Amino acid sequence: MSQAPLLDVQGLKVIFPTAMGMVRAVEGIDLAITPGECAALVGESGCGKSVSSQAILRLLSSPPALMSARRLQFDGQDLQTLTEQQMAQIRGRKVGMVFQDALTALNPVMSVGRQLDEVFIKHCGMNKSQAKETSIKALATVGVSSPDQRYRQFPHQLSGGMRQRVLIAMAFAADPKLIIADEPTTALDVTIQMQVLEELKTLQQERHTALLLITHDLSVVNFLADKIYVMYSGKIVESGPVKQLLGRPFHPYTEGLLASVPRLDTCTARYYQIPDQVPNPMNKPSGCHFHPRCSYRDSLCAQHMPPLRELMPGRMVRCHHPLMNKDEGTAHHA
Repeated sequence: MSQAPLLDVQGLKVIFPTAMGMVRAVEGIDLAITPGECAALVGESGCGKSVSSQAILRLLSSPPALMSARRLQFDGQDLQTLTEQQMAQIRGRKVGMVFQDALTALNPVMSVGRQLDEVFIKHCGMNKSQAKETSIKALATVGVSSPDQRYRQFPHQLSGGMRQRVLIAMAFAADPKLIIADEPTTALDVTIQMQVLEELKTLQQERHTALLLITHDLSVVNFLADKIYVMYSGKIVESGPVKQLLGRPFHPYTEGLLASVPRLDTCTARYYQIPDQVPNPMNKPSGCHFHPRCSYRDSLCAQHMPPLRELMPGRMVRCHHPLMNKDEGTAHHA
């Protein structure tokens, strides 16, 4: 029997009314994560990934944001019915967050140790002495060198990799059931990226923590994730187990993302790039939002939005002409 979802999101919508029009950032996405599972939300910048994660934790101010969902359930609780005070008890204690930019996510006028202490004092009921001892251990656990010294330092005194490790330590501090990691390796050197990802993966597996990974980097997805949700212009266009989906994409957008990744096993001198860019959320194309950039499009694509349907067990695709019906697959862009 399959496990019940720890996080169950159905029909999540986020709209930002502006003087120039309605910004439809998220258009009814569904996703589910079971305990201990890592799910990746993938797509180009501007497709609605970060807004989705912030909406799940109700971090968006309303107004201006207008949010709704058929279901927004975490660990058996309906998050839409909770008060702000009740949500504050869930954030940090039951759901940890690794934000995109470590320098701006940390308070610049507080030492990193004091910021870690606050998590243990607020969510774990520790006194200051206990919190300090536990914070230093937490820094050591995520690979921070000289944790006693780093504990007393301020964010600007640490390198980007160290700051990211501090955020990971804060996210795991209260032993939450779910971690949401929004681009956890942004602006880090490649070698530091791998170190940070290995720390994140080790902690997630050791503590059997569910992880929602938000990224545009498919190499990170391949390293960490169990399943993938591919997002485009506010909608989920494809989802499935990571190995199956990366090995054989069914949606032209997923195919384009994979073809855009530089590879060492090919001799081609040119990189593939998906034409044009993500559409303006205030002026999205009719029909399938991806059709203006798709080489497989026809008149049906421009007129009707395709439904998200299951083509194989566990494989959902939103496309009138899924690539499983074509012989060329990813060779189309070779």
